[in-house]
Amino acid sequence: MVYRLIGLARSIVACVVAVTALALAPGAGAQGVGVDIYQRAPLAEAAMRGDVARLRGLLLNGQSPNGVDLEGRPAILLAAWGNHVEVVEALVEAKARVDQRDRIGSTAMIAAADRGFVRIVELLIEGKGNVNLENRQGMTPLIVAAQKGHAPIVELLIKAGAKLDQQDLGGRTALEWAQLNNRRQVVDLLKRAGAKS
Repeated sequence: MVYRLIGLARSIVACVVAVTALALAPGAGAQGVGVDIYQRAPLAEAAMRGDVARLRGLLLNGQSPNGVDLEGRPAILLAAWGNHVEVVEALVEAKARVDQRDRIGSTAMIAAADRGFVRIVELLIEGKGNVNLENRQGMTPLIVAAQKGHAPIVELLIKAGAKLDQQDLGGRTALEWAQLNNRRQVVDLLKRAGAKS
């Protein structure tokens, strides 16, 4: 029992040392980069919460618009996931990499397409986001939007040049996902645009 407690104490000390080293890394203190209890750097935290005033302040103080949290999620993806339009606008204006991926290969555009956030997808397209990037499962923004039945987003992506017949890792296209999930409006949009069954 005593040996288990000693092992546990050592593990806790090792974690505290690792987090402290990250927070005090060269350049971190000068730019206010720390870590909160949710393991998010301040820019990523502001993006996730939709705090555009704090985010702009951090950018003015030299924070990179491409900041990620400790889980590897880019600030722009966190903002897109939360439908924080003003934050996405600020990050695009600050020249954030709109196609920056998280650890599973998802992008802000895939997140916005998944959640049905039309204005976010528009902003990312305006910011030169790649409408054909896929995550590790081969899912593109078009495939995700078609699967979920988000017709306005499907229409936007088609107009922006999304590949209609791109397949996910399972071999399904956007049209096949729309048919499988009985998304009739999306099926009609894709067929009119030239998608093949």
